Amino acid sequence: MAPRTMPHSIRFTREEWSEIRAAAERHDMMPGAFVREAAARAAAEGLGSDSAQLTPELIDLLKNTFRGVHLLAYLKRRELIGQGKEEDFRTAADNARLAQADTLGIEEPDQEK
Repeated sequence: MAPRTMPHSIRFTREEWSEIRAAAERHDMMPGAFVREAAARAAAEGLGSDSAQLTPELIDLLKNTFRGVHLLAYLKRRELIGQGKEEDFRTAADNARLAQADTLGIEEPDQEK
């Protein structure tokens, strides 16, 4: 005999519910059962504050930071080319790629020539 469940109410935005329905469908589950199982699993495993989940605010910050760095690199490159120092820029860019690869623990990227 299946354990008795108690009804509870929870509200989702339309976007959240759409994502839940799609995820439940991928797992051949009904949305309510999917939410119940996910919530029970999260409660059993704990929701640590050290999770690496990207929040919308953090994603926006990363995008804006990337755009700012890209713009500054572009402007600096133009400046150095105007001064006949394009090789200095290439060296700095190659060093930055190597440092990024080392930080991320990935193989060294191909050098652009």
